[in-house]
Amino acid sequence: MLWSAVKYIVGISFAIGFGFSPLEILLLTIGGGMLGVLVYLYLWALILSIFYRFFPKKPKPVKFKFLTRKLVLFIRKYEVWGIAFLTPILLTPPLGTILAASIEPNKWRIKMIMFISFSFWTILILALKYLFQIEIGNTSV
Repeated sequence: MLWSAVKYIVGISFAIGFGFSPLEILLLTIGGGMLGVLVYLYLWALILSIFYRFFPKKPKPVKFKFLTRKLVLFIRKYEVWGIAFLTPILLTPPLGTILAASIEPNKWRIKMIMFISFSFWTILILALKYLFQIEIGNTSV
C-alpha cells in the first residue's frame, strides 16, 4: 500500500507478484494511491503556506526546455484529467498531486479525478493480466 502511495506501478507490481487476490490488489493499490494523494495534497498546501510566509512570490522569467514545454502544453489542454491519467503510470502520485493542486483549487475535484484514474489503471492492468494469463514469478518454460 505504501509503495502505491509513492510509486503506483511498483505497488501494483508487488501486489500482483506476491499473489494477492484481485480484490486485495484493487483495495491495496487504489487505497495506497489515494493515501498518497491525500497526504501530498494537504502536505503541499502546508509547505507552500510556510514557504511563502518567509519568501514572498517574486516574478521571474521562465525558460522552457523542450520537454517542459510539451508538459505545459499537455497540462493546458487536458488540465487535471490529463495529469490524473498520467499520474499512475508515468508520473508519481506526489508529482501528479502537486501538479494538479497547482492548477485546480478544488481539492475534492482533484481527489475524485485521481480516484477515477487509479481505479481505471488498476482495473486495466488486472484485466490485461487475467486476459493474457500472465504469471509473474513463474520462470519455468
